[in-house]
Amino acid sequence: MDKHFHICCDGSFGNRYSGLIGGLTLARLCNLPARISWPSTNMCRALFEDIFEPLYINVLDWRLKEFYPLADQYDFISVNDQHMRFFGKSAIDPGNMNVDIFKEVVANSQLNIFYYTPLMYDWIPKEEIDLTIKNLKFNKNIIGEVNRFKNENQLDQYYGIHLRMTDFVNIESFDVDHWIRVVSKANDQKFFVCSDDPETEARFNELPNAFSYPKNHKTEKFIPEGDWHHPYVDEDGRNSVFNVERGTEHVKEAVIDFLLLALSNPFDTGKQSTFLKMAKRIGEPLKS
Repeated sequence: MDKHFHICCDGSFGNRYSGLIGGLTLARLCNLPARISWPSTNMCRALFEDIFEPLYINVLDWRLKEFYPLADQYDFISVNDQHMRFFGKSAIDPGNMNVDIFKEVVANSQLNIFYYTPLMYDWIPKEEIDLTIKNLKFNKNIIGEVNRFKNENQLDQYYGIHLRMTDFVNIESFDVDHWIRVVSKANDQKFFVCSDDPETEARFNELPNAFSYPKNHKTEKFIPEGDWHHPYVDEDGRNSVFNVERGTEHVKEAVIDFLLLALSNPFDTGKQSTFLKMAKRIGEPLKS
């Protein structure tokens, strides 16, 4: 088997998409064929084909645990070693690299590369990232819904507000009243509001210049009796406290939110959410 660059997409959609864009870009820069794993987990039940147009590369739905017995086939590049104990190996952290160092590390490896990080590093050239963003197409159903919603509400130039209210408890808080005042005062502007809390969206929907995409599904709790933060061991043996269950249809609705946010002029409502960071990052290349 020829040496390849495996991109492991795990966690929530924002983390998966960020790691995927970075991984596809680096695989191309290293002249290695890319492979992807995109499993269905409680953090994101939707599979790759539920969200994106098909790629001419191999996309697996294997969970992380299915790679544990194959550790001797890979050298690992990952943001940290927190999950490497399952593989019995250590990982190289790409955080302090640059493109030349990364390419040298990959070239010197005699094994396949297992790239596993939710981060998209600043040292990856912007123009290469933009190319990957443009080439990775969301599927026609999702794009069709984005365009329908924009046209129906005459959203051309508009602002975006993202408020993450479920599993970010005790991580980052949001002053919803403040943002309602912002929208109310700027009644000559239009605002797209997305949240994982239906009640928060409902408050904004009472304002004539605020719009949210109507959803039939929402973030549930993986362990129903627990709080949004509740310790558990996932199916891959990892300890987690993010007590969320995001079903396939819910994730697809969230991706529509994501693209509507990306096509807006988004506010810096928070600093921790990869969903918001990536929406802000892809707006320019998607609009061009």
